[in-house]
Amino acid sequence: MDALRIEIDRNYDSFQRSLGKLLRDHRGQYALMKSARIVEYFETPGEAYRQGLARYPDRIFSIQQVSEQPTELGMMSVAVR
Repeated sequence: MDALRIEIDRNYDSFQRSLGKLLRDHRGQYALMKSARIVEYFETPGEAYRQGLARYPDRIFSIQQVSEQPTELGMMSVAVR
């Protein structure tokens, strides 16, 4: 398994365990995640992605929308705004 996939899976697991608490304050926002921690929240996936690239040139990070619906954004499968 490659490093990015491992990072995404670890971040997603951590995110899901905290989701109930996150929904209260960050519903609809996008969480930039690294090492199973939320680094910062953003209003759009594009903002989160650009900040992820700026902070982590190795591109080993993931983005998760704070929502009840599971959304895989770690590989940036959505259009960057």
